[in-house]
Amino acid sequence: MLAAYPRRWRPSRYLLAALIGGLALLALLVSSLLSVVTDGLPARATLFGLPAVALAVAAGYFALRGLARPAGQRRSDLIRAAILAGFALVGWLLVIDVFTFSLGAGAGVAFACALACVPTTAFGLFVLRRLDRNEKEPWRLVLVAVVWGAVVATGLVIWAETYWDFFAVRLIVPGPALDASNGYSAGIFEELAKGVAVVLLYLVMRSEFDDVVDGIVYGAAVGLGFNFMESIGYMTHLYAVFSSDGNGASAAAAQWYIRQVLGLFFGHATYTALIGAGLGIARQLPHRRQRIIAIACGFLVAIAAHFAWDAWVSFYPISQSAFAVVEVHLRTLFMDGPFTAAVLLLLAMGLQAEGRGLARSLEAEAASGSGTVLPEEVPLLTRPWLRLQVRLSVFARSGLAAYLHLARLQRAQLDLAMELWHRERGEIDEPLEAEAHLRERVLALRSAR
Repeated sequence: MLAAYPRRWRPSRYLLAALIGGLALLALLVSSLLSVVTDGLPARATLFGLPAVALAVAAGYFALRGLARPAGQRRSDLIRAAILAGFALVGWLLVIDVFTFSLGAGAGVAFACALACVPTTAFGLFVLRRLDRNEKEPWRLVLVAVVWGAVVATGLVIWAETYWDFFAVRLIVPGPALDASNGYSAGIFEELAKGVAVVLLYLVMRSEFDDVVDGIVYGAAVGLGFNFMESIGYMTHLYAVFSSDGNGASAAAAQWYIRQVLGLFFGHATYTALIGAGLGIARQLPHRRQRIIAIACGFLVAIAAHFAWDAWVSFYPISQSAFAVVEVHLRTLFMDGPFTAAVLLLLAMGLQAEGRGLARSLEAEAASGSGTVLPEEVPLLTRPWLRLQVRLSVFARSGLAAYLHLARLQRAQLDLAMELWHRERGEIDEPLEAEAHLRERVLALRSAR
């Protein structure tokens, strides 16, 4: 839900968000300097990776600043954010593929791998939007989450896991303990790096972070972005490793299927969705202690799910027989399947609660006689498919402009209903004037028809 009015104050959560974001940037800077001293990473990765991370941070700043402004003043900031995010994504692709793997795989292979991962990732985002059927999250925020997962989270993870491995090899006796440490490193560092993005959205964009449904959507979007970049890294790396015996293309294709088809929703999307679910539950809890426990539980479950997967891989690698194809599918189903099922259950429960709350708010607003919601509109607004059918019928009669106008009106009505629902549950820290501004917005859109 967009901010209803320009705020003249910033609660303490903005300071906390600035602190978390600053610490993430500081971690990148310190680790990059250490990589130059210890030669733990190629110097070129540091040289070209940091500008990409800086561009991503700048893109996030302009995006959040634009979203905090009135609708008529957002365009320039959002354009800047989109351009900077594009450069950041290209820059990090260059780091991972062209600079890291180009000697073996080549820039052409890296580009082909990236291109192959775009349709599947886009499909994943489309499914997320369809699942969020009551009040869909803005594309701009979903894409910010994807870019963080693809660029910033991968940057944090590469350096963190490099130094973990550097010290683990020297401190832990090779064997089961070292294998377990590798599983823990991925689970801890990757989920923390991805979870930071969801925490920042929870803190900064509270008006767009309503409940467990929104938390799952944003968390899964971060996971899809991370999975996109990780898939490219593995595909190009294995292409380079197996290209000498002519199996490079098949190795890359196998990784694409495992990560972009079979594991598209089961892997990173599920893990980070669990973090988002914890934050979404915290959004609707009354006391700070309860919120902290819910957030911590989300992180712990995500780390445990990730560790279970990596530990299985370490201790029980896939066989080299014809049964390997079946093993890959069974391992995904039995190791990640229960966690994905838990996410879907939380999503279904959240959608039901959200739907009931919006229905009560819409009925109360229609009964108030304010004109923002008419009694005959309540059944349409509470049923996503009916909303779509009405918009399509308007499109058939009056064209695209009328369709988009009706979509904006319905979105504004749902924003108002969501505000009222939060007010009913005591989950909102905005003054009452916010509702008046939202009503004015709905009435302005209705009068412009």
